[in-house]
Amino acid sequence: MGFYILSYLCIAVFALATLYRIYRQMTMPVHVRWEIYPVQHETSAKVAYGGSYMEEIDWWEKKQEKSLLGELLYMVPEILFIRGLWKENRGLWWVSFPFHFGLYMMIATVILLLGHAGFTLWGSTVFSAGSTLRTLLDGFIAVMGWGGLILGNIGSLGLLYRRWTDAELRNYSSPVDYFNLLFILLFFLSALVSCLSGDPFLEGAKAYVMGLLTGGHPLNAHVPGRSISGIVAIVSASLLVAYIPLTHMSHMFMKYFLYHNVKWDDAPNRRGGGIEAAVRKNLNLRPTWGAKHVGADGQKTWLDIASSAPTEEKK
Repeated sequence: MGFYILSYLCIAVFALATLYRIYRQMTMPVHVRWEIYPVQHETSAKVAYGGSYMEEIDWWEKKQEKSLLGELLYMVPEILFIRGLWKENRGLWWVSFPFHFGLYMMIATVILLLGHAGFTLWGSTVFSAGSTLRTLLDGFIAVMGWGGLILGNIGSLGLLYRRWTDAELRNYSSPVDYFNLLFILLFFLSALVSCLSGDPFLEGAKAYVMGLLTGGHPLNAHVPGRSISGIVAIVSASLLVAYIPLTHMSHMFMKYFLYHNVKWDDAPNRRGGGIEAAVRKNLNLRPTWGAKHVGADGQKTWLDIASSAPTEEKK
């Protein structure tokens, strides 16, 4: 039962940390407006040549037509396939893509495992042993699980190698970057060893997820952690669930806010509106930036700094 208690605690930490991150994101001071166009939710025909509705006279007085589908068509390939890295750094993409896609496949595997446990608990004849639905779901779990583990191990080892051997990457790689990769590699490697040592169809994972949903009553009286690799896989997976939202790795799901609420926030700043009030509030903040040319000493407000003449750099 100790393994299940650990998993429950880690899931609770994940939920609380994620909710807190979202709360912090939604209550942070208004961001600096990017005003880079076209934005992906714009439906204007001008988007085809890189223009925007801002070319129109008195555009702020007209109703804006937006499409969430346009944003998703951009975000999904970027998040799943790291399209930006493919364009800008093809060499790094070859190790970064399997790492990230391996993680996504493992997330999909967990969702499939939950579905498997749910159907089993439902007890429908549609999901009885040998049924088409059960066979298909078992097959998907095996394919996604093995694919995720193989890609995850390749990507983790590849990224570690690149950070150790690439001078540019090594210059800005902190100890925590190596720790994160080694931590994730520990899970991928231990889970792969568990599958290779006699569990090709992830029956242990199915039993463990069933135990999570039933308070410690797994399938077929399966006892979790029968092998050292199984123990390491369960413990490392549980701890990763709690650890990821506490670190910058949470960008895998917080990217939505960067795109939707920051990069593509094109709501007009109307006089007397909420954005104007938020900007005025920001101008009264007293920054303490270390850059000397900014002159942020903790006493001057942003309004003071922005309205003062720049100082000449002493040589």
